[in-house]
Amino acid sequence: MDITALNSTKALRKHVLVWMCLFFGSVSLFFSALNVFSGVYLLGFLEFCFSIYCLYTIHHLSKHALRFWQSVVMCVLVCIIVLYANYISEPKYGLFVWSFALPVLCYLLMGKRYGIFFSGTVLFIQSLILLSKSSPDPIVNLNMAINLLLAYVSIWTVSHIFEGSRALSSKRLKNLALLDPLTGAGNRLSMNHYFEVELVDKTNTYLFLLDLDYFKQINDKFGHDVGDKVLTEIATLLRITLAKGYVFRVGGEEFAVIHSFNSKDEALFAAEKLRETVEKTPFNIEGHAIKLTISIGVADYQANPSLESIFIAADKQLYKAKRLGRNKVYASSKEQLKQIEVPA
Repeated sequence: MDITALNSTKALRKHVLVWMCLFFGSVSLFFSALNVFSGVYLLGFLEFCFSIYCLYTIHHLSKHALRFWQSVVMCVLVCIIVLYANYISEPKYGLFVWSFALPVLCYLLMGKRYGIFFSGTVLFIQSLILLSKSSPDPIVNLNMAINLLLAYVSIWTVSHIFEGSRALSSKRLKNLALLDPLTGAGNRLSMNHYFEVELVDKTNTYLFLLDLDYFKQINDKFGHDVGDKVLTEIATLLRITLAKGYVFRVGGEEFAVIHSFNSKDEALFAAEKLRETVEKTPFNIEGHAIKLTISIGVADYQANPSLESIFIAADKQLYKAKRLGRNKVYASSKEQLKQIEVPA
């Protein structure tokens, strides 16, 4: 599965922003020329600058990833232009209808939290503008106010519900793709996604690859249901013991932990503490007192500058720990680290 497919929300917002820039940029350029010829120079100038910004944004997004501030700036500029156009024009020209598009745009580009703030702000300011330009006929004012308010609130409500449902569905699909259904730990895809996308600073990153010793005997003696609960308990214990680390299930009874440490000695101390914690923790499952031990292989990013290489290095150390008696922690020696670092 492609890792980028997990960022569906960002891809959607980038797609929407590109098309909104294309649409609003073209419309603004047209109205800019129209307003300049009509003598409305300030609005025409604002619309011209906005169209230039839209073209720049399209060009920038064709080569770079979407930044959240770009969505915010787009919404702010559109809101300012729409509200200012309403402020300097009469209601009979119908420019207020552009306000109805703003909740949809804000929710699609920024999500629920910012969408509700921007939509509420636009409603408040637009109401003040229209009230300041009331018709002499109070019945006309009341009918117009009620219809505009209900139309805007209905669009706002639909936008809010749609974005909430879309975000929840996206989160559920992402969890299905990234989480191990049994233990709740991340899976291999989750580990790749975290390492390649989310982990920006990899300088002091270490990977612990650990395996439950003689786990097959637990399944054979107590049954697979008990074995599954043991795996769940281990995953929980790993998350608690290494609170700032990220836990992944990468095999049947094999787990990986990615964590940052200031030094190799600190990493080895944490791995040894983890091994000792598992050894001393009694697992009482369905009336069975089960004792467990784990073997751990440790590798660091500086000596292995890719997820694949760091995983292979940790796997070699794990194999050494199991071959030399299990319930041990092994990492590359300093001499080995130097030999690996020289070619890099």
